Amino acid sequence: MNGVGEADDVEGREIVVPAGGGAPETPAYAALPPGATRGLVVIHEIFGRQPEIDRVVHRLARAGYAVVAPDLFARGRAACVLEVFSKTMRTGEGVAAEQGKNARAWLANEARIDVSRIGLVGFCFGGGYALATGRGWGAVSANYGPVPSEAALRGIGPTLACYAGRDRSMRGNADKLRRRLERVGAEHDVRVVADVGHSFLTDGHHPVAKAFSGFWMGLGDYPEAREDGWREILAFLDRALGD
Repeated sequence: MNGVGEADDVEGREIVVPAGGGAPETPAYAALPPGATRGLVVIHEIFGRQPEIDRVVHRLARAGYAVVAPDLFARGRAACVLEVFSKTMRTGEGVAAEQGKNARAWLANEARIDVSRIGLVGFCFGGGYALATGRGWGAVSANYGPVPSEAALRGIGPTLACYAGRDRSMRGNADKLRRRLERVGAEHDVRVVADVGHSFLTDGHHPVAKAFSGFWMGLGDYPEAREDGWREILAFLDRALGD
């Protein structure tokens, strides 16, 4: 690990990421263990910031990472989703992309970590965001996200992408992403985890979403696969971001 080892639970705090690059101030949740030498920016699912994303922040902080999770939908869900999907998810640019970079700058300054040792982790919507905006990041962990254009993927950092075998909404995405990453020469590992559904790495409770998309996306609770998946993600981040 990075010198702090497996830490006890680190106190989280509400912060505001300063404006910059044309993006406004962004509310965020952060946990910074003392002595951390590597950092992560976590991007939420389509539901926005939820308790399960805060738990992801704490999981990663316990592993020794300084972590911040910006709320990209704080300006208003409808407007933000429209802007992100019409621009950022296609080109890797736009207000939402700058919000992620601003969160990285805040983390680098607050925890005194070099930006080259900060990775980007995303889930669902956030997984696609991480792929589209991963150019120049120290590592990218993208989980069951849509696949951006080849142009957006150029320059992406070392990438681990995970998809769920029961998730019909993302069927074919793993192969598509693998081909595109190969063509742009990115260091990558794209995996499909059998017998699990969408969002298997988080433990959120969204009964309405499950009722409407459980069959299509295989939504459910997969605790064993979740823990196995996190072990693989942390091993990847350790390798990519260094000791």
